[in-house]
Amino acid sequence: MVEALLAAAALAASIAVFLVLTYVRRSFLSKYGSVAMAARLSRRMAGRGWAPGFAVYERGTLRWYRMFSLAFGPRYTLARTDLQIAERREPAGAEAQIFPAEVAILRCKGSTGEVELAMTDSAVTGFLSWLEAAPPGAAYFDGR
Repeated sequence: MVEALLAAAALAASIAVFLVLTYVRRSFLSKYGSVAMAARLSRRMAGRGWAPGFAVYERGTLRWYRMFSLAFGPRYTLARTDLQIAERREPAGAEAQIFPAEVAILRCKGSTGEVELAMTDSAVTGFLSWLEAAPPGAAYFDGR
């Protein structure tokens, strides 16, 4: 009986440490702001494979991190200069059960491949503004 209680206490402590570390990681990575969005990690089954996460806009890149992970590196890095929106759609099938009605799904293409991102309509507006924007004089910058 004592061994079972110790095992349960160790499990509870491990979960608490994981949650605290996850919170500290997210606080560190998003100290200048982030946007909640889900990314589809697997397309083997229709409507499945979505993972919650958050995106951080850094200059010309969007870095997407898994919400419940201890990795400090992003799962996806999307370069603004190389990114195209291939499709915008509403959640369908099983996706409609996990996402609220105000979520849009964007299928993005770049040189590193293709990724689907699910975000609220207001986050889509910010994402499209970031994608279409460029800093003043960027068209004339030659790197010198």
